[in-house]
Amino acid sequence: MQDVLIPDETDLKLVHALQAAPRATWHEIGRLLGVDAVTATRRWQRLLEAGSARVTAYPDVRLWAQDHCNAFIEVDLQPTARAQAVEVLSRVPQIASISIVSSGRDLFLTVLTPDLATLSRLVLEKLQQLPGLRGTRTHAITTVYGEGNHWRLDALSPRRRAYVPLATGSRPVWKDHYRAVLGAMEDGRSPAADIAARTARSGSTVRRWLNEMIGGGLLSLRCEVAQPLTGWPVAATFWARVPPGELHRTASALTELPEVRLCAATTGADNLVMTLWLRSLGDIQRLEAELAGKLPALTLTDRAVTLHAVKRMGCLLDDTGRILDVVPVDPWASF
Repeated sequence: MQDVLIPDETDLKLVHALQAAPRATWHEIGRLLGVDAVTATRRWQRLLEAGSARVTAYPDVRLWAQDHCNAFIEVDLQPTARAQAVEVLSRVPQIASISIVSSGRDLFLTVLTPDLATLSRLVLEKLQQLPGLRGTRTHAITTVYGEGNHWRLDALSPRRRAYVPLATGSRPVWKDHYRAVLGAMEDGRSPAADIAARTARSGSTVRRWLNEMIGGGLLSLRCEVAQPLTGWPVAATFWARVPPGELHRTASALTELPEVRLCAATTGADNLVMTLWLRSLGDIQRLEAELAGKLPALTLTDRAVTLHAVKRMGCLLDDTGRILDVVPVDPWASF
């Protein structure tokens, strides 16, 4: 990986284009940027090799929360045990994201499992084996109102911010062959032919399955970008309490704010959690004041600044936020 890559305006437009359409062809991307397909491909390869951006694939967390099991886990550790714990946990496919945070807990994990029984085993067996563990607190997610795959570099488009409820009625389910496709997608832009070779299926079959997974809302594709390059270099998490009758309206309003990357209802006294990207530490106080004025039903109970995002939706990050490697999110994997 290159030591330094300063993206120019065209690079940022390329990332934004892939945030909107992660599997668009290079001809389509090039046409949007006003460059040829070869140039668009070359620019993306430079960003990829520098750890500045990458397209990842994972189960759609909004639908997953309805049919399976999402959770936030707070982990308390002895100070000398943190590095080893991070090394172990970063390789667990069910742990999608890991942050080292500033107060109240040492690690903050986002977890996807097929069911509550698997979550219980992860907490009661895998985490309990960590040397230096002091304790854990698990908060099951009941509804995901907004998540990071809808965030854009400009982060201003009202069309992106509005909360859209999940469709009611019959929903697609994760079949075995869909799981096989997900397991073969270390890169969200992997060509169907490559996935076909890894799964011993035909390219046309894989393309059809991918279309079913994406069109049915099972699969999320995210163009992840190194946070320092976005202009929003500070990450924070807010915990809040909202009366049950006001929860939906309040959470939906929060998803319209450009700072909000993730907003989810959870079990426990603090029934709403949001993760934020901010332009400065001072924005924390500004945003708190803004929320108090706009959303009187919302009571903030705690907040923490991310000291180091170790893992974000499967991407392993260095201390500058650049992508070093990928551990694909796989809720069904053994651990």
